[in-house]
Amino acid sequence: MHNIVIDKKGSQLSCQRNILLIQHQSFAKPLSIPLSQIQSLTITTQVDLSSNLLTRLSENAVSVCVLPSARSGEACFLLGSWHAGTERRVQQYDVIHNNESRSYWASILVRLKLHQQANTLSKLQYSILNADPAKGANSIKVEMSEIDNTIKKLKSLRDKFRKHHVATTKNPNQSFNIYNNYTPRYQIPSLLGTEGVGSAIYFNCYQQFFADEWQFHSRNRRPPRDPINVVLSLSYTLLQHLCQQAIYSVGFDPYQGVLHSTSYGRQSLACDFVELQRSTVEFWVWELFDQAILDSADFSVSDETSYLCELLKSGRSKFYKAFAAIRPNLRKTALRHAWLWQNRLQRYHYDQASISAQQSLSFVSHHPEASIPPL
Repeated sequence: MHNIVIDKKGSQLSCQRNILLIQHQSFAKPLSIPLSQIQSLTITTQVDLSSNLLTRLSENAVSVCVLPSARSGEACFLLGSWHAGTERRVQQYDVIHNNESRSYWASILVRLKLHQQANTLSKLQYSILNADPAKGANSIKVEMSEIDNTIKKLKSLRDKFRKHHVATTKNPNQSFNIYNNYTPRYQIPSLLGTEGVGSAIYFNCYQQFFADEWQFHSRNRRPPRDPINVVLSLSYTLLQHLCQQAIYSVGFDPYQGVLHSTSYGRQSLACDFVELQRSTVEFWVWELFDQAILDSADFSVSDETSYLCELLKSGRSKFYKAFAAIRPNLRKTALRHAWLWQNRLQRYHYDQASISAQQSLSFVSHHPEASIPPL
């Protein structure tokens, strides 16, 4: 399966007999690729599309990611037909609209993110300590004691969300409810605050693994002001596309999340799933610069415009080639996360169905003409 990237301005995309045709004035003849061999299509510049192509892409389950070609705007995604499993979306809505269940899953999400951030810093630290001096890695000044302290802080925040089972006398006829029998419990604003604190601590340490020439002093976006933030933002966008694909394929509603609240135009559940792989992308971005896959010639930096830093065409070519290598693993992991959550929710609703059945029988037994059931 191919992941096609269109980065040539003025290209014309059309479809004939389920074959994608790519035409450009510089081509001797059109490029042709069967839609059955395409997994995704990423468009990074201005192109011409036929309406017939869009319907064919949807029919063949080819996802499309259109990145803004101007200096403003947001990415657009075409993900094809939605999965027909409406029951899964009903379960999702029930969980999200229940404060206890939503805070339960959101706290697990924050705990996993903090855990992965600590692990990523440990991997970066190990890479620096074991780097080959001939490659110039020692030019990066990293305070190892400070890295150790940051890792400890992240793990301390992580351990706040460790779930403890509440020992109670369990009625053998009563179903076990995971949301009522675990502690501690946190409200969503508190979880978001802790997640924000953890990210600030993490990025303050993460930036030390990059050379001073990159001017990476903090995480910033819209627009990103340095090469590292440019690559991070682009990587996160592509990762979100993969998470949206996974969510659609399983049958969930990507706009209804657990940690990220519902907001107009934001696919909140996709944002939730992105959090589970951010650290993987961040380590990969560090490798791009540490291994000199991207260099200063691949970026345009200017203080005279509002758009301070851009990834040039030479850099985009290197970036997408490198991203193609990690894309299958990111996609597989996103799909595994979506199916795992679906299985967990199904187990939860199976328990709730048992409780509902018992309550229904209890209601009947309390009919005025019926005898009082034994306690």
